[in-house]
Amino acid sequence: ALKYCADLPLWQLSDAGDRISRSFVAKNFVAAMSFLQRVGDVAEAEGHHPDLHLTDYRSVRVDVWSHSVGGLTLNHFIL
Repeated sequence: ALKYCADLPLWQLSDAGDRISRSFVAKNFVAAMSFLQRVGDVAEAEGHHPDLHLTDYRSVRVDVWSHSVGGLTLNHFIL
């Protein structure tokens, strides 16, 4: 997984090496919710559902991993 992270410099590999995450700060709460909705729409269309987090009203984090394999596959790095 570490090898593939070099191609995704804005994403962080978890300490356990089982997921990648990226954080964003939206302009406001409405923009953060809109972003999450768009991510959710794409995720549903692709049949892959990341963990989505909203904190401090505009801080968003997306965690990508596969629930079925309990970690990452090559497909996670082809975003």
